[in-house]
Amino acid sequence: MDSASVAQPESLATPVISIDAVKARDSRGTSTSATAFLDTLRFTAANLVLLSHIMVVYFGNKMTYKGRGVAVIILFVLSGFLITRSLLYRAKKPGEHMPAFLADRVARIMTPLVPVVLVIAVLNATVIHTRWSLEGLSTGFVALVGNLFLLFDYPLFQLLELAHVDVWWRIRPYNTAEPFWTVAIEFWIYIAASLLFFCAIRRERIRFGWVLLLAAISIPVVIWNAADGAGKSLSLVWLVGGMAGFLVVYMGVDGPAARSKLLAALIVACGAAALGARIVKHGFDPYDLQTAFLMTVIFFGIFLRLNQAATAWKIPAALARFGASYSYSLYLVHNTVMVIVFEHTHGWPKAAAIALGVILAHLAALLVYHSFEKHHRAVGTYLRPIFARALLSSNGPVAEPQAAFGSSQPQRIADNRY
Repeated sequence: MDSASVAQPESLATPVISIDAVKARDSRGTSTSATAFLDTLRFTAANLVLLSHIMVVYFGNKMTYKGRGVAVIILFVLSGFLITRSLLYRAKKPGEHMPAFLADRVARIMTPLVPVVLVIAVLNATVIHTRWSLEGLSTGFVALVGNLFLLFDYPLFQLLELAHVDVWWRIRPYNTAEPFWTVAIEFWIYIAASLLFFCAIRRERIRFGWVLLLAAISIPVVIWNAADGAGKSLSLVWLVGGMAGFLVVYMGVDGPAARSKLLAALIVACGAAALGARIVKHGFDPYDLQTAFLMTVIFFGIFLRLNQAATAWKIPAALARFGASYSYSLYLVHNTVMVIVFEHTHGWPKAAAIALGVILAHLAALLVYHSFEKHHRAVGTYLRPIFARALLSSNGPVAEPQAAFGSSQPQRIADNRY
């Protein structure tokens, strides 16, 4: 039905947002333009990481390249932004939410990761002939199990290294799975955030044994990666993104601040000016916390501006959605594909080998996406009752996902994976 044909009773207050604008939003009030922006960032970040590994594989990492750091910051800001919004929207609904949240997160991370790790282990034993991981246990059964449970580069291993204690069981990403280090950090931040939000704040009735176990594993990861870690302070970067997500939810979609184009422009302008001044004075280090904060300010202002749009360019939005759909799979497989191509194209022109590797990486990512990643919601649906039985200390009501912005709205939202 055309919105123009819907009669509006005079006794009702005129809505601040038009019906057409509401139709352009997803279940959490994100406009099509803002969703396309988030999708574009995800796909761009995944390809920046791909480019960084081209530099490593083909050029020995001898060229200065900041793109990988930029990509990691983008991914952690997006993760904090989207997960915080998800937590806040879940809190608006009755019932116990932690089992469903954890089931959905485990499904989202592990549905493609488990088969990819297993395939990498097979390829490492048959096709890949060189070592690409850092010092430590990066092949074999113990490393495989540690990778499947996302325990590589765990803070305990790094503390032992600082204490100059050499242990044979220091688990690393499984050889060409080196990019997975960010996945592990992000996953355990999810766990810690859910414990804080659902157990400490909302007082959900989760079995104490599970709370203790999950806290014992996840909190050290958060603390370590707030103080140092591979990205200097990725836990804090995630928190900065979470603050932006909180502000978006707090401002709503129809409040004066959310609808102010001037405010959005000022936020972007001030963030860009401050970032430019910092780069001039200190150089550009994306892992620097203040630099990451200013990048997030710019992101926040752009999101606010685009979230005011009722329409979006269909073709660019569709392309962004397509690229983002398999960006996580691309993140998982690209380095392995590039290494295999590198090892089997000796004598080729370097440009031709790189082009072949990039094409095959995207094709392999699409294969993984259609075979595994796209089914993560079905896996999450299967896991929810299992997690509820394991985690809940009583038979209280378990919340089910539903639209937060209006039951008639489309369910697709920009996901937080790569």
